[in-house]
Amino acid sequence: MSSTSYLRKKMIDDLTGVASYAPPPLYLSAHSGDPGGMGSHAFEVTAGGYARVALSGVMGAADASGISVNTSVITFGPATADWGTITHFGIEDSPSGGNMLCPGVPAMPRTITTGQPLQIPVGQLRLRLT
Repeated sequence: MSSTSYLRKKMIDDLTGVASYAPPPLYLSAHSGDPGGMGSHAFEVTAGGYARVALSGVMGAADASGISVNTSVITFGPATADWGTITHFGIEDSPSGGNMLCPGVPAMPRTITTGQPLQIPVGQLRLRLT
């Protein structure tokens, strides 16, 4: 996942002593289009049954290469209305609104229809800042 311009600014300000940045609790969002480098929420799912998923306690420590993976299944939904095709995810700093820190693309897009959950199996969400 690449970092958004928002996160890059926060990190540089912290590193240079301009302003401290303490990462807040993180959430995963699902999108039907590319959020881009600015981390737009224009394509975030808004249909019934959708809510961002808290990542607290879900991600493992980064390995020597700087990659952290999910240690338990991540589940959105189930959908109470069609969500469309999920083509992107975002790491967010708030359960709603807020700022996207990192957008990313799943290995395979998934179409979610009414009654289905969106699940990410153990080890399939891989976080590494680039």
